[in-house]
Amino acid sequence: MAESFDPVAHNRAAWDREVDNDNEWTRPVGPDVVARARAGDWSVVLIGYQPVPRDWFPADLADVPVLCLASGGGQQGPVLSAAGAAVTVFDNSPRQLARDEEVAAREGLAIRTVLGDMRDLSAFPDATFEMVVNPVSNLFCPSSRRSGGRRSGCCGPAASCSPGS
Repeated sequence: MAESFDPVAHNRAAWDREVDNDNEWTRPVGPDVVARARAGDWSVVLIGYQPVPRDWFPADLADVPVLCLASGGGQQGPVLSAAGAAVTVFDNSPRQLARDEEVAAREGLAIRTVLGDMRDLSAFPDATFEMVVNPVSNLFCPSSRRSGGRRSGCCGPAASCSPGS
């Protein structure tokens, strides 16, 4: 009898291993990056090495509720939090979420971390977020409708999405 493949467990274990292997997408930002973001000089990368254009973001991020979807690793979430956003990082890897928690503790940032599968955003009430930041991870979902924050209801109708794929 064939074993059932669990893609969520497989992905979780794979990203937890990448943290152990010091993969570049698991390395948290340093204090210098957070200090610059607090001063208004910030950028985030979602795919490759090119920063997301700043005009994709609200001019003022102060208290804007942002979902960093499948964005654990201590990179996008801490930068956006230091820039003033109210950040929730939702990721399948406990080790990746721990990176965000490490930066938040070190820098005094308010970042909420939630463990889960990006295909199921039912943990969040409708219209919780005004913006979704998502690296290339949605490429691996069988249906973008399952991972799109606006489509799942957790984002309000005026929400903007910055997918990396």
